[in-house]
Parts: sequence; structure tokens; C-alpha cells
Amino acid sequence: MNDFFANWYELIDYFPGFSDDMYNQNLYITIGLCMVLIPIGILTIYYYVVDSVKFNKGWYWLILVLILCATNFGIAYGISYNELSYLYEQQNKVMPYSTEFVGFSFINAFWTFVVSFVWSMMIKWKSKNCRRTPF
Repeated sequence: MNDFFANWYELIDYFPGFSDDMYNQNLYITIGLCMVLIPIGILTIYYYVVDSVKFNKGWYWLILVLILCATNFGIAYGISYNELSYLYEQQNKVMPYSTEFVGFSFINAFWTFVVSFVWSMMIKWKSKNCRRTPF
């Protein structure tokens, strides 16, 4: 599963050293599962539990998806930074990464948007009020 998520993240950009550390620490699994499962859960609630005429506008969907992207950005940044900081601290080395965390987190946010869009297209048709959201 680490290989599956690593391929998707590294499809957009490979950060030498950083990506190797992420892979070796199996961090792609945790972050990748969050990136997939959080939007699936929240959007399922949006389409089938909330399912309100008030929220069947594209703007509400977009705001929700942007919140999901920001949440998964924070999750990716937090997990990767904390775990790799701990790794380098244990080795008594200075962590050589800084911008890589932000770049990786933006990639995670991008994939969150893609998963959200695809999942929305798959499940919106059974919603009573939100079946035309986002369009």
C-alpha cells in the first residue's frame, strides 16, 4: 500500500531524500488513507445526511472541498514534519528539509480535491436535493 500511495504522490513531484524518507518510514500509507477516507466520509455525509435544499449550491460544495483540502494539507504537513523530525532527532542529525513539507502538503491537497471531485460524481446521483451539486 505504501507503494501505491508513493506512486501517486511522486507522480507529481519527487523530492530527493525527502520522498525516500517518507517511503522508508511508511508515512505514505497513513497520509494517503487520510487523503482518501476523510473526503469520502465527509462527502457521503454531505450528500446523504445533510442533503438539504439550502446546501445544494456549487459554492457550498466548493467551500466544503476547500476545507477538506486544507484539512488534509495540515494532516500531511503535521504527520510528515513530526515523524521526520523525530527520525532525525533520534539520529542526532539536522533535518535537511524545509520546503519539501509544504510541497508535499500541496500535492496532498491536490489529490484530496481530485478524490473529492471523483467521489462526488460517483455518489451525487442518489442524493435527493444535492444531485446537481457541484453541477
